[in-house]
Amino acid sequence: MATMTKNTYDVFVSHSRSSADLAGEIAENLRLAGLQTFHDGVLHAGADFSDAIWQALAESRAVVVIVTPEAPADAVSLVEIGAAAAWNKPLYVLIDGPSSTKLPAVLDKYPVYPVSRLEEVVRKIVGSFEPLTQEEQQVLGDVYRECGVPADQLSLSPLALRELAEKFNQRAAKHLSGERVLSEILRMRKSGRLPRLAAP
Repeated sequence: MATMTKNTYDVFVSHSRSSADLAGEIAENLRLAGLQTFHDGVLHAGADFSDAIWQALAESRAVVVIVTPEAPADAVSLVEIGAAAAWNKPLYVLIDGPSSTKLPAVLDKYPVYPVSRLEEVVRKIVGSFEPLTQEEQQVLGDVYRECGVPADQLSLSPLALRELAEKFNQRAAKHLSGERVLSEILRMRKSGRLPRLAAP
């Protein structure tokens, strides 16, 4: 199994296999706007795809879903959309085709844009999040250490995540959701800035 990339991702691009080239173009536009973008084209042969996709989706701050008339959304994309919805991530739908393209019902509540309006989507994504300062990351690290629940288990323990987020928000004077706090914890872990928990 190949080692996962050490990059942390701002935007997760969900697409069908037939939209891989378009996904690469969209990812490049997002990168030029200063956003680290994940799509399956960034994975190297031999990589553990499921782990890499799960990590990138969990740590991302927004999700872009590409829909075409030929591939409205495959099963993998639907799973990714479901996970993004469960984590309350901002989700943007890009249509490459006529506006009459049929969308899966799961995408009905999200904003839909033609690919020609990608710049507008980029502006919305950039404006929708502000990274934590170093001081806020320090506070989050302290709260995480006090919580004592490993990062991977926080996604399985809504109560622990809610308590951690409440404590962080109180100390840092922020109003972040538990999902955003978990995303920041995963990003800190990947960059080596998350403190180790004491052994039980």
